[in-house]
Amino acid sequence: MTLLNAAEKEFLDVFLYEATTSPFTGPATKALHAIGVEYGDISFINWAYNKGVSRDSFAWGHPADASPPLPWANRDEALHRNQEVRSVWEQQHLPTHAPST
Repeated sequence: MTLLNAAEKEFLDVFLYEATTSPFTGPATKALHAIGVEYGDISFINWAYNKGVSRDSFAWGHPADASPPLPWANRDEALHRNQEVRSVWEQQHLPTHAPST
C-alpha cells in the first residue's frame, strides 16, 4: 500500500536526506521552514516514507542542489496531510485483542 503521492515522495527524498545527514540544512529544509513546518510537524508523513522505501545506510533519499516543489501549499495543508497519515498509522497499531479482565 502506498501512503504517499509522487510529489510527497519526491520532496521527502531530498528533505529526509537533509534531515538524516549533517548539518540538518538544505534547500528542501529551507522550503519547509518557509511555510512554517518543522520536522516534527510531519512525523507521520515521515513514517510513511520510511515504510515505503528501502535503504542501506543511515541516510534516506538523496541530496539536491534545489528543492523539489513542496507537495503542500501551506502549513495547514501539511498538518492536515500528516493527520490523514496518522489515521492510517493508528489503524495499523490498534490492539489485535481485548485485554483480559
